[in-house]
Amino acid sequence: MHILLIDDSSSTRSLLRTLINSGQTLKHEISEAASGEESLQKVASGEINLPDLIIMDINMGGMSGYELCRQFRQQYGTVSDVVPYIIIVTANEGVDVINEALDSGANDYMAKPVNVKVLQVRLRVAERLLSQANAGGAPAPSPSASGAPAKAAAAAAEPAAPVADAAPAPDNSREALIGMAIEQADAPIAIIDTAEDPAAFKIAYGNIAMVESAQYAYDELIGKSLAEMEAWTPEFLTMVLSYINRGVLLSHVPLWSKTRQQVPVHLSFYPIHLDDGTIAQYLVVHHF
Repeated sequence: MHILLIDDSSSTRSLLRTLINSGQTLKHEISEAASGEESLQKVASGEINLPDLIIMDINMGGMSGYELCRQFRQQYGTVSDVVPYIIIVTANEGVDVINEALDSGANDYMAKPVNVKVLQVRLRVAERLLSQANAGGAPAPSPSASGAPAKAAAAAAEPAAPVADAAPAPDNSREALIGMAIEQADAPIAIIDTAEDPAAFKIAYGNIAMVESAQYAYDELIGKSLAEMEAWTPEFLTMVLSYINRGVLLSHVPLWSKTRQQVPVHLSFYPIHLDDGTIAQYLVVHHF
């Protein structure tokens, strides 16, 4: 990908440049700008090509990150809201700050100081969504597709509207916040598919903590069996299935594994109800 770094701190840009290509066999092309105004001038003049992905500080001298997001969307926006893909970086993770960034056209955010593992996951998500958009596909709004983890989590966590009532217009900012909260939670969280083969416990989504604890790349994690990955005992699997087949929750149950656990682990299984009342997936939270 071609990535544009926009930050008024040269040391921050240098650090991000190092982290982005850390451990990568195929290096990303990276351009830099020290301000919002400079970035727009460089793209407009052709000094740098329009990037696939933009990582920008939200608080810069001169043009703010909010205004810069709006300018890029207005001047270079496409039919897809992920081209170019914009990630804001902020030391302030307050709800109002994140809401305003998303409303301005950002797709995602990262907290300062930037964690290299979080950054690499964000880049993989962006690359996948950009690939889908450039191929003419939609950016996967559901957790069972290969869309962004934060959006997948939001879609699953958003309560379903009552069938008898007209559903209100979706609050995209709220959904994004829910998704980001799940994505960045310290506890490993997975969404498993239960519609076709509940006993398979196939993973449809894993948050950052889940990816790190499983030690798989995000793409490799999707589709794996949670039960096999964590070596559930037959007794534990049977017990969990008895709850899932009845569509009820199972809260804070000790994990019975065939392998020795370094620390005690408890799991909670929460059914995800669709608009018609059916349950096709479960949210699984790991407690340590």
